[in-house]
Amino acid sequence: MDSSSFIINTMCVVKRFGTNFALNGLDLKVPKGISGFVGRNGAGKTTTISVLLGLLKADSGEANFFGLDCWRDSYAIKRRLGVMHEINAYPGSFTGSHFLEHVVRIYELSQSQQRIKNALKDVGLADAGDRPVGTYSAGMLKRLGLAQALIGEPEFVILDEPTANIDPLGRITMLNNIKELHKEKAISFLISTHILSDLEKVCTWLSIVDSGKIIDQGNIKDLAERYSANTYKVNVSSPGLFLEKIHNSEGVEKAWIEDGNIYCKVKNVNVFYNEIPKITTELKLQLKGLQQMHCTIEEIYKATAGANIYEN
Repeated sequence: MDSSSFIINTMCVVKRFGTNFALNGLDLKVPKGISGFVGRNGAGKTTTISVLLGLLKADSGEANFFGLDCWRDSYAIKRRLGVMHEINAYPGSFTGSHFLEHVVRIYELSQSQQRIKNALKDVGLADAGDRPVGTYSAGMLKRLGLAQALIGEPEFVILDEPTANIDPLGRITMLNNIKELHKEKAISFLISTHILSDLEKVCTWLSIVDSGKIIDQGNIKDLAERYSANTYKVNVSSPGLFLEKIHNSEGVEKAWIEDGNIYCKVKNVNVFYNEIPKITTELKLQLKGLQQMHCTIEEIYKATAGANIYEN
């Protein structure tokens, strides 16, 4: 995809806080559709979102949203954008409708009652608009946050941890809302989350950030095929002993241990297959299983940023 195909396009973005680099050459690309944005705490997700929203100015590099500069043209961008923050404080005595009336006034939007009605319907709160917010469940509060993000009829919505701290039914409802909104209204989404299994259900694009840089990104099917092609899980009777040996194999680029299994990122399959029986025989180990990984988003993450956790 060329750069014109992306709604979000950052190039070599750097943001420092004192001597610490929060972003260190960030090249984030996000197309139309539903995209995931993942990374460990401190990887740079929150700083990235703040730069995209024009809340922080990058020290260097370019950050564009809809082809507009995120800092210089932030007002024009926000007119086309909705945001659902991870943590919101709602006035418990307000009804859902009353809260959204205040949002409409702040945004200076026309046709307020119709917008409120549509937003509540879109998130499945049409029958709860007259209830006090203080009586809402955690899942309903998340959907009220989504309604707030939708009130301006945006082209694109950024969601920060939209399914965190809610029960399984609430998570399913939120994910179904996102899919329906994209299908029926052609709204694109960027979902920043730690719940990788949720992304599997809705996303077609994934960007992985670590230490302020994008370490991989692309269509999820393409990423899965690429990482499945060279990632293997080995189950042996003594994983620690096996790991010490397989690290030194010419056929293995990277190896780590997790949940009692060895995971290997393989650079030469033939050498790797030859090494396994040699190592197990030499160490008198039992080989219990060997399988090529068919990567989920969680496994893609572990093979990139996540692998460093298990190596340290």
